[in-house]
Amino acid sequence: MLIIPDAFPNTINEPFIITSPQTTHYNCIAWAFEDDSRWYWPDPFGMAYWPENIPRTIETNSFVELYKLIHYSLCENGELETGIQKIAIFTDNNSIPTHAARQLLNGFWTSKLGEGNDVQHTLFSISNGFYGNATVFMSRKTTSQ
Repeated sequence: MLIIPDAFPNTINEPFIITSPQTTHYNCIAWAFEDDSRWYWPDPFGMAYWPENIPRTIETNSFVELYKLIHYSLCENGELETGIQKIAIFTDNNSIPTHAARQLLNGFWTSKLGEGNDVQHTLFSISNGFYGNATVFMSRKTTSQ
């Protein structure tokens, strides 16, 4: 279990709101994909769900290909843009993907903390913490006004 201030020191100064009960049904990768029915991870042993046509490698490109399935494409940053929804992929110091977050219409981000809660936060509030930093951003046009 993550102890929030220890895992994410910036939450002391930035908004960080728990928005759901804990569950093991899905993870951050699935939550960013907008699927709360299964756990996504490209483990080489096939223990978690992963689309067959995407390499089961824990590399950034595999995650980029996953989100391309739902019409995201690479973009430069996580700044809020009207009519655009974004995803941030977090990596550790070795550039290994660790986490994903989805931007909400209000500019905050939503994440699932492993087997824990869904949370609403700023990118800064979870930066330099347990998941590393947002290093890849993807965007798509929103369907809602």
